[in-house]
Amino acid sequence: MKHFQRAAALFLACCTAVCLMPSGRQTVPAAEALLAAAPSHSGQQAGAVNGAPTASPVETSRALLTFSVLSDIHIEAHDKRSQDLLRTALLDHAALAPDSGMMVLNGDLTDGNPADYNALAAVLNATPHPPLHATMGNHEYYRMWRTPFGSIDTSRLNPFWSTREAVGLFTRCFGYEKPYHAAEMAGYTFIFLSGEGYRDVVKDAREDAYLSAEQMSWLGGRLSEASRTHPGRPVFVFLHQPLVHTLKGSGQERGVTDYKAFRRVLAEYPQAVLFSGHSHLDWSLGGQAVQNGFLSVGSSSVRKVLDFHQKPVNPAKSESLLVQIYPDKLVIRVREHYSRSWIGTYVHELNPS
Repeated sequence: MKHFQRAAALFLACCTAVCLMPSGRQTVPAAEALLAAAPSHSGQQAGAVNGAPTASPVETSRALLTFSVLSDIHIEAHDKRSQDLLRTALLDHAALAPDSGMMVLNGDLTDGNPADYNALAAVLNATPHPPLHATMGNHEYYRMWRTPFGSIDTSRLNPFWSTREAVGLFTRCFGYEKPYHAAEMAGYTFIFLSGEGYRDVVKDAREDAYLSAEQMSWLGGRLSEASRTHPGRPVFVFLHQPLVHTLKGSGQERGVTDYKAFRRVLAEYPQAVLFSGHSHLDWSLGGQAVQNGFLSVGSSSVRKVLDFHQKPVNPAKSESLLVQIYPDKLVIRVREHYSRSWIGTYVHELNPS
């Protein structure tokens, strides 16, 4: 637990909330953060989040590494429910895996406003968690749909906000040089990708991830390096949007603007494991862990879980993943946080070198 407390204490954000100005260019505050050093089921209403978690720790002593994957937390400054649900999930994971090595927030962390990042930092500062790594989702660009008066207008982009400012806000708040990065832990490679452009600069972006030629080349290089330095070991890749025609429900969007090139890169590395969110689909419906040349895994949503008709499930759910690496397998366990229960397990056999 000391590990968690240190990580929580070191996540500090200075992205002061600002109001949208009625006219002229909006001033953007400094936004800086320090990440942590060294880096079946029911849908019952969750209890109060300010008590001690009631979950029992999972068996992790035999696992080589344990990490958590949360996506689509959708923190908004005015939405207390989103903050409560994240707090509940963090406490649940802290109780389940107190020695976890990493937590990944895989996109759609906020609605792209500085005040939302402040609210996210407040929850993280006050709640134990392991070292964090984050990616951008499409919602990190959604301040572009805000009018100068603060309302939503999806018929035109906000002329006072841009891709450059959205990426800058994210990278400053998490202390990254670029919206994509990589990390090594316990002899495993973790690659974190982000869409780098929204509709103001990539006219055909829609809600898909635009990965620049530079990022794609960098991805290929990191996969190649991991294959050489850690032969036979899985390489974990995180991108908010799922690649089209991989997971069940992923056929409606491309996921990546140049999805064919992205698929070609990953197809060269069958040991790759691609984690994505975006769809919010309930894991209980199936098809959220699919082997198709490489393993694709969906992580549903902490904020709002949907059915195949894009309707919130009833009773409501809040889902995320706990991943355990063993010498011969990956065990991916699906947690439902309202009921604090396991709702699914997927075992992926490995071929140790």
